[in-house]
Amino acid sequence: MFKRRKPLTPLQHARELFWPSMGWRRAFRYVRLRITRMSDSTHKIAAGLACGTSIAFTPILGTHFIQAGLLAWIFRLNILAAIIGTFLCNPWTLPFMWWGSIKLGAFLFSFLGVRVSEALPHHMTFQVFWDLLTHEPVRILLPWLTGGYLLALLAWPPAYFMFYYMIRGAKAARTQVRLMEVHQVAKEVTEQQS
Repeated sequence: MFKRRKPLTPLQHARELFWPSMGWRRAFRYVRLRITRMSDSTHKIAAGLACGTSIAFTPILGTHFIQAGLLAWIFRLNILAAIIGTFLCNPWTLPFMWWGSIKLGAFLFSFLGVRVSEALPHHMTFQVFWDLLTHEPVRILLPWLTGGYLLALLAWPPAYFMFYYMIRGAKAARTQVRLMEVHQVAKEVTEQQS
């Protein structure tokens, strides 16, 4: 019923990922409206968004939704908000997040006296990556994971407070608009009755 008449090609899907055809403003507005209309408490929504946002710092792509949803379920937070929060991990932010994760992990490992690499080999293929993963996991994966999860822990508190005040303000404004609409309808009804 809601499918496109002409399905998108893989190239069009990739283009939509980097630059949505509806525009960034409309996409962000849709997400903002979707979040402010959630029926959960402000705390649960903000904490769920913070979980998703912080999990986005971890390097294991494809599991962000699962990790964020699982954390939200364990701590009884809003699962949909946690999944929406993972969208911080996108093609524009990934390089910076991964760079920070690798640098932090490499710094910590070198501080502990473990020699690790801060960069992937120049001739990276899936086979080379798999060989590194299976034979030398300390070289790149462990610092990357360690740095990613530490950045996730560091990112949670500021993300929570930022989302909490944004959602609280948006919900208050929405309530105010609804009250004004109710007063307007009540005023019209009393005018019609008199």
